[in-house]
Amino acid sequence: MMKQAGLLTLVVLLATAQTDDTGMARQGRIGSGGELVQDCGLYFEFLGRTGAGRTESFEKNPFGMGYCAGLVRGVVDTAHNNLDGKVCLPENTNTPQVVWAVVQYLNSNPLSLSDQDTMLVLRAVQNAFPCRQ
Repeated sequence: MMKQAGLLTLVVLLATAQTDDTGMARQGRIGSGGELVQDCGLYFEFLGRTGAGRTESFEKNPFGMGYCAGLVRGVVDTAHNNLDGKVCLPENTNTPQVVWAVVQYLNSNPLSLSDQDTMLVLRAVQNAFPCRQ
């Protein structure tokens, strides 16, 4: 249990150490669910229906879209590998599918948008991909 808590703490620390396009620390970002729902929503706007990428969406906030996808992937990988029985993704699940589950969770739980984004991602994937026993 201690190992799991340590790994989740590491993910939280890595996810909150943001930089901008020049490698400098970004000011004003707090790592909330409110920021995450905007970033992940833009990620889906960028993917569009075909998944080919819409350049006008990418130019709005490339950092935010990358932050969304990277945070989701990091939390999912950590949970899948270290929190046995908490998250069980089907083998063919891809990052956009998991990000969509996170967006749906955030939209369904607007009162939680002030919570830390890493914890919201964990709750969302636990909700969307529970282990069947």
